[in-house]
Amino acid sequence: MPNKLTKEAEGTGIVITFSGIVEADEVDKLQSKIHADESFPQLRYQIWDFSGAKEINISIDQIQHFATQTAIASSENPKLRIAIIHRKSSHNILGKTFQTFENMWGPNESKSFGDIDEAREWCMRRKK
Repeated sequence: MPNKLTKEAEGTGIVITFSGIVEADEVDKLQSKIHADESFPQLRYQIWDFSGAKEINISIDQIQHFATQTAIASSENPKLRIAIIHRKSSHNILGKTFQTFENMWGPNESKSFGDIDEAREWCMRRKK
């Protein structure tokens, strides 16, 4: 699965862009890498962009694992916003499932979007 991780907004946000076939183990490795990075506590948002993916091979159990890992990492960064951009040809079941688990277990906000501009605008808006 090709992916690209880009830091933006003066290091306060990252965008992970996927293409090709997305496998759960690669997402897990990326998530671990992000959580282990010394800049993680300063991040204000992550945008996970699956819009260019051809196929996504991630089960509900694996999404539950990702949400659990995110909830654990939230002790270092409880104000992180997570935006998920779904594939154009999908019903966003995986994104909605992640959001359900994340809302149950962690303080981070997550939301799904159809495009990166909407996601970025939401991510950069701060709760009062």
